[in-house]
Order: sequence, then C-alpha cells, then structure tokens
Amino acid sequence: METGRRGILLACFGLALGAAKFAVLRPLLTLQTVDFAAEQRDERAWSDEGARLKSLLPADYVAEKTKGVSTDVSGRGWAETAAGLRSADANERSAGAWLARAPADERRWGLTGKSYFYRLNEAPVAEIAGKLARNGDRLYVRMPGDGAAGYLRAELHVFSDDDFRFGSGFSHAPQPPAAFLFPFRRFSAPILLLGLAAYFVLPRRKREKGAIFYPGWRLALSDFAAFLLIGPFFALPFFVVGGTIQAVTQGWMLCLVFWPLAFLGVWLLRITAGYAGYEIVLREDGLRVRNGRGEKGVPFASLDHFQPLELRPPRWLVWAGLLAAFSGKGAARAGAGGRGLLLAGFSNGGVGLGLKDGTSIYIWITDAMGTAALKNAGKLLKALEQAGVPRRDEVQEIRSVAPPTGRDKSGRILKEGSETAVWILAGLPVAAMLIFFLIVLFGGVF
Repeated sequence: METGRRGILLACFGLALGAAKFAVLRPLLTLQTVDFAAEQRDERAWSDEGARLKSLLPADYVAEKTKGVSTDVSGRGWAETAAGLRSADANERSAGAWLARAPADERRWGLTGKSYFYRLNEAPVAEIAGKLARNGDRLYVRMPGDGAAGYLRAELHVFSDDDFRFGSGFSHAPQPPAAFLFPFRRFSAPILLLGLAAYFVLPRRKREKGAIFYPGWRLALSDFAAFLLIGPFFALPFFVVGGTIQAVTQGWMLCLVFWPLAFLGVWLLRITAGYAGYEIVLREDGLRVRNGRGEKGVPFASLDHFQPLELRPPRWLVWAGLLAAFSGKGAARAGAGGRGLLLAGFSNGGVGLGLKDGTSIYIWITDAMGTAALKNAGKLLKALEQAGVPRRDEVQEIRSVAPPTGRDKSGRILKEGSETAVWILAGLPVAAMLIFFLIVLFGGVF
C-alpha cells in the first residue's frame, strides 16, 4: 500500500503536468473589430500606393480594402458578436466572456482591436470558416446596415510544432488563450488533488502497540524531498519547449539530461516506501521485523552479537561534490564547497544484529544529523541487553548511498534499492551531453 500511495501521487503529478502543457494544434479563427478611418490615417503617405489610399473618400477606401476578400452575413448571432467584441475592445466589465477569447498580453495592456479566438465549428464563425484555407488568410465580414462600422476582420491561424521555440515556448502571434491552446489544463488541478487525496487518505497498516517504527512526519518530509528532485527536473523540458509532445519530439536532448535526475527522486520514493512499511515488534523470545516484502522472526537465541553501526556516503560521492565545488566560481564555489563538506560529515547511526548463521540485520536509528529517527528504538537496545545478547563496542563503518538492510552469509551487503540504478541515472546526463557535443563537432563530417 505504501508503494501504491506514492505511485498514485507520482502518476497524478505526471498526468497533471502533461495535461497542463498538452497543446491541441487545431486551426483557430480570430475576429477583430475594424476601424477603417484609423487605418486610412495610418497609411504610409510617402509611398505612391499609400498616398493614393490616403486620398480616397472613406467609402471608397473601405471598398478598396475589402475588394475580393469580403463576405456578407446576417443573423442575430453576428450582430451580438459584433456588439460583444466592441464592448470587449472598450474593456467593459460586462464583456468578460468576450475578453476571455483574447490573448493574455492584449488583455493586460487593454488594447483596442484585440484578436478574439474561435474554434472553426463555433457559431457564428462556422458560417465562414470554409472560405479560409491557408494560414494567414483574411476575410472581411460585412453585416448589413452598419456601413464601415459593420465590418469584422476574420483571420485563419494554422498551428504546427514549428511554432514552439526553445526558451520561449509557443511563439505564434497572436497567442491563443490557454483554454484554446491547452484545453486539458483545467483538469490538472483536480488530477493533482486526486493524487494528494490518495496519498493522505489511503489507509495505512495498523501498528501494534509499542512497535518500533519510523514516524509518518519523517517519511512525509522524505517524500517532499523526493518531489523537490522530481518536480523541477521532470517539468523543465515541458516549460522550456512549451508543449508535452514537443518536449519529447523536439526537446529530447533536454529529456536525456534532466529526466534521469528526476528518476533519482523516484528511486528515493521507492526507498521511503520501504521505510514506511518498516516495523519492529518485540516479543518475549525475540523480535519480528516487518517490511513491505513480508515479516521475519528473529529469536534472541539466534543472535550472536549486536554492535553499533555508522553509515557514511561513498567516497566517490564526496569527491564528486568537492570536484563540483572546485569547478564553480565565486559564491557558487563557496556554496558547493559547503555542501560538499556537509556531505562528507553526514553519518547515520544504527545497530547491527549478527546472527549465528553468519547473516546480519541492520537497523538504522538516527538520521544524518544524529537525531533519533526510529521511534521507541531505546526499547530494542534494552531488550537485547536483558536477553543477554553479547555487545561489541567496535563501531562498524559502512559506506553506501542508501542505508543497507543487512548482509547475507557471503558478507554481501543487502539494500532496499540497487545503487547500480543510481550510477546509471547519474551517468545518463553526462553521456547525453557527450553525445550532443560529438554531434555538434563531427556532424558535418558525416
């Protein structure tokens, strides 16, 4: 259940992010109010054509601009649309439904002559949509009885993956509101809330009275830390490129660099799920260790000894942190150096139970800061002493990324999660960058 709880939250996070940035690239049509008088005043008088248009009578100017690219419409729908667009251009409060069709930047600046987006099957634009075939095609819509003020300008916008740019995202101008370009975004918040509800509401296994376990608030902090790693690195390609599909098809190099780092957070979630199901129950004749995979009884009579443990990060990880510090500059070097020194000083404390069959069970009691993490751990040490299990005072040092669970008869360390996955995931971004540089350097040769 603990793995499922985190799996549902992780899946909902991915779905919510994908829905928020999933672009539907269907053609759209914009309508604009037209002020022919203002357009005639703005004609370029220094050119022959501009001077000619500027000298025309207003009615002749309108006829010249709309010649061959106008269509007559009628009906109450068009009259209501024209009135609504004019009130939206005037930024009237009653025109909220119309303003929602305009690009965010045009609404922000309160521009007149805004572009109002429509789907091709919406009324009333469905009547004229078939008369526009190519991207940028324009058509003047003329309603009877209003003269020059009775015109609306319609323009067809056809989108493609080429409208997405690295860094700026979707760059088509004018840019449709999110309700048109990202219609599934409205489901993102409910999906994420569903994942959070599953995380907090799904039942947890009832613990026995006096059991030794890791408190829920510590596990929640660990899950939060995992999502601090997952969230930014997984989401970055989506926001840099601007779309869910485009992040994979056009920003695949970013995915190769950042997603393995995000999957390290998934690995951490898996480790935390193991701790969430961990529990030690003391009996008169021994103890029972429960985890997500099952339960194991450990009689006191089967124990050869117990001794203190100290878990430190691997030397390669410490050196990697220090090398990263030396490669930085200024404040970045100081900050990285401080983190490297902190990493070198981290250690978890625990107790190792040595069995007479040559195997060992490791129980981790303190966190990296030396604070007690395992609730009621003092009962375990007291029970071991009362049962007469020999104590070894020598501290056994273990270097590992994740705390191991023990050793088998051959002396091999057993872990909840394989560090091979950490090596592979940490190495993939480096490999991706090397491939990228090789393509740039030698791409022209081939």
